[in-house]
Amino acid sequence: MSSSHKELTTLLLLLVAIAGHPARCAEVTRIIGGQFASPGQFPHQVSLQLRGRHHCGGSLISDTMIVTAAHCTIGQSPSQMKAVVGTTDLAAGNGQTLDIAQLIIHPQYNPQTQDFDMSLIRLSSPVKLGGAVQTIQLADADANYAADTLATISGFGAINQNLQLPNRLKFAQVQLWSRDFCNAQNIPGLTDRMVCAGHPSGQVSSCQGDSGGPLTVDGKLFGVVSWGFGCGAKGRPAMYTYVGALRSWIKQMANV
Repeated sequence: MSSSHKELTTLLLLLVAIAGHPARCAEVTRIIGGQFASPGQFPHQVSLQLRGRHHCGGSLISDTMIVTAAHCTIGQSPSQMKAVVGTTDLAAGNGQTLDIAQLIIHPQYNPQTQDFDMSLIRLSSPVKLGGAVQTIQLADADANYAADTLATISGFGAINQNLQLPNRLKFAQVQLWSRDFCNAQNIPGLTDRMVCAGHPSGQVSSCQGDSGGPLTVDGKLFGVVSWGFGCGAKGRPAMYTYVGALRSWIKQMANV
C-alpha cells in the first residue's frame, strides 16, 4: 500500500477503539461543531451496540431494516450486537432495544479501500414505529446535489481523544463538496460509491463512533458515514458511502 493510500485510510470513522481496539484518529473526536439533538429530532437514528457499548450509528429504513457501514459489521456476530432506537440519550433508558437477526454486508465491500462500505441489518422483530421512532426515506438512485448544499450528520460519537462517549446524540451541518475536487485524482481511493462533505475550515465533521450513521439532505438518507483524513482536518472532507449508487442493492435486499 502506498504512503498516500495509508494516509487516506488512517481514519475509518468507526475506529473500533470504542470496542477496545487502537484508535486511529489523532484529532478531536466528536461531531465537530455539533449541537446536542432534541428528543425526537432524529427519529431514524440508531445506536448499534456491541457487547453493551455504543459501537456505530445507523439509520432505520423500515420496521425491520437498518442501513449502516460495512466496516461496522464485518467480523461481528449478530448475537453480540443490539440496536437502540428512539432516544437521544443512551443513558436515559427510554429507547427501544432490539435483537439483531442478520448482518448483510455488501458483497463488493473492500476493507482496504472502503469501497461499497455499506451493510444492512435485519432486526429479529419489528420496531414499534411512532413518535420518536420513524423510518427515513432513501435518496433516489443517482440522486445528486449542487456543491455547497447543506447536509446534516448525526451520531453518538466520542467527544475527546480518550474516546469518552457522551451518551447524547449530536448533530451538525456540513457542506457537500463537488466532484471538481472530490475525485480520484485529488483524493486517491475515492470511487463513484463515495461522496464528500465537510467544511473547508475543518471545524465541522463526523468522527469516531459516528460511522454508519446518516448524512441527510432534504430529509432523505443521502450518505453513510465511512472514512476520512482525521477528525475535522482543515481543507479535508469526510467520505460517505453514496446511497444513490447502492440504491438498487438496498431495494433488492431490504425491499425498501
